[in-house]
Amino acid sequence: MKNFFKKIVFAMAALLTINLTAQAQDKDALVDIKNGKLHAVVTGDGPYTVVFEAGFISDLSVWRKVAPTVAKQAQILVYSRAGVGKSPARSQPLNLLQHTEELQQLIAALDLKKPLILVGHSYGGWVVRQFASAYPQQVAGLVLVDPANETLEIELRKIDAAKVTQDQQRFAGMAPPSAKADLALVQAIFDEGKLPNQAALPDVPMAILSSVQEFKNNPFFQETAVALKVKRNLHATLTDLFSNATHVVTNRSGHHIQNDEPHLVINAIEQIISGLNIEAQKIARQQAKQQARQAVMSALGQAGTELQNQQSEAAKNTVFTALKTSQFSEGEINQLGFDVMTKGKQPLMAEFIFRFNVEQFTQSDNVYDSHGEALLELGRFAEAKTQFTKAISLAQANPQRSPKTIKGYQDNLAKAEQALLKK
Repeated sequence: MKNFFKKIVFAMAALLTINLTAQAQDKDALVDIKNGKLHAVVTGDGPYTVVFEAGFISDLSVWRKVAPTVAKQAQILVYSRAGVGKSPARSQPLNLLQHTEELQQLIAALDLKKPLILVGHSYGGWVVRQFASAYPQQVAGLVLVDPANETLEIELRKIDAAKVTQDQQRFAGMAPPSAKADLALVQAIFDEGKLPNQAALPDVPMAILSSVQEFKNNPFFQETAVALKVKRNLHATLTDLFSNATHVVTNRSGHHIQNDEPHLVINAIEQIISGLNIEAQKIARQQAKQQARQAVMSALGQAGTELQNQQSEAAKNTVFTALKTSQFSEGEINQLGFDVMTKGKQPLMAEFIFRFNVEQFTQSDNVYDSHGEALLELGRFAEAKTQFTKAISLAQANPQRSPKTIKGYQDNLAKAEQALLKK
């Protein structure tokens, strides 16, 4: 975080405005929150809202190479924290918890209700982590771009405490008067080695990007090879907290990975969106399958009542209609039939289910064999023999069918023939 600060501190008077001309802007305004206003841009569309959180005393323009591309597949929110860019300062500098609460107020004021993917750079990594801990139900994913780590200076002091102190003095000397109070709040976190809120992070898909680029003749200890290795290891430790996480390490970018290699940040966000979409589709399919099964079971209950009332044809039609609507696979229908026949002790209902399967999958030897088993159970031996004969014929024509499977069909045929002889 601090190496980014020293590079941009003298350029803040010439802040750029984020260029989103490729997208129709939904909103670009100063938004009222509890204790002031925040400059925010909301644009794009998609199932998720990607929130971009900039680094220390950086405005929303730092995402100009990333946000427009992401806005093509998601709604995005880019904003400047209080006292940065076009966002008015507060009467007192804000600490990390206050920044987090202002982000929550901004999201509420903008009525953003889609699941959030939080993208935080440097100090912004702390903000999104605090937000995710405080509001885990709103967060679907995290992308941390060379994030600050609260224990970095403590670990570096174990190597060379004097050089860490020198770095702190250099940073403080470079800070403009307007940033000194904010820097003191940040330094307090480094000194303590922990964030204010220690609540667990939600186990959501996460990506972390680490810069390990060295700069020759750099006077800052934090930019040396040994310090960069410590930072990389701390990032790896953070990655281990998540069950679905990736760690991208680059030596081609400095602290501004979003400027030097914006494609790395874009790819990380897109991979999380893609993974979330796949998972959402999987859940939707599971829910649809569960609803379909519930509908089929309800129909079977209706068919059972119809059978009790001697309405066999109506019961068959009820079963057929429910199975057709369900779009169950051959195997699912087959398993349902056996459950009804063996567990439910309803062979006639099972016969309807197997008969539907035969009519739908006319080239499957297995469905004929299953139908034959239900007919055997009902004492309809001649019909069962016909089904087993068909199963054997189809199986023998199928080179993938094992001799064991065919032998099973032949054994069932023998049972039907024996039963006919006893009649």
